[in-house]
Amino acid sequence: MAESDGSLVLRAIKGEEEAFGQLYDRYARLVRAICHDGTRDLERAADLAQEVFLRAYERLGELKEPERFGPWVAGIARNVARECRRSEMRDRHVWLGEGSQEVAESQEDQRWEQREAPERLAHVAEAMERLNDEERLALHSFYLQGQDVEKARRVAGVSRSSFYRLLSRARQRIEEYVREREGR
Repeated sequence: MAESDGSLVLRAIKGEEEAFGQLYDRYARLVRAICHDGTRDLERAADLAQEVFLRAYERLGELKEPERFGPWVAGIARNVARECRRSEMRDRHVWLGEGSQEVAESQEDQRWEQREAPERLAHVAEAMERLNDEERLALHSFYLQGQDVEKARRVAGVSRSSFYRLLSRARQRIEEYVREREGR
């Protein structure tokens, strides 16, 4: 049986690097997914994920409930991604000057085109961007991370029934958005 997050956190606080490594292994994919949601850039998301774990390691002693490491590190990831978006928007406005919003939007459109994602997948990705953080986290942990319901709901920080409602609501919102975009 795998060691609990709380136990690993306590060991990591005592300086056991291997314990933090196990936490990293458990949550790295989820953190990268959250960062990718915020940047739409795989390389940038990988860099941000490293920043997330660095911050988590530095602040590990501040975590009041060690068993809630998953939701806590996911929150750090959301904050880091948000900071990155704000910084990039500031930089774009400074460097691009007049008409910067149009140029920035054009660059974002080009990034999507370069990925050559099928149209339906692009619509699903757009729909996921419109979900709230809680819904996105539930989808990422359950579907993309392949975590079982119990672990995914703990990461989301909700009860089992609330987690199922979150998944259902998120799937429904994605389906409605995709239908709307495809004109069905």
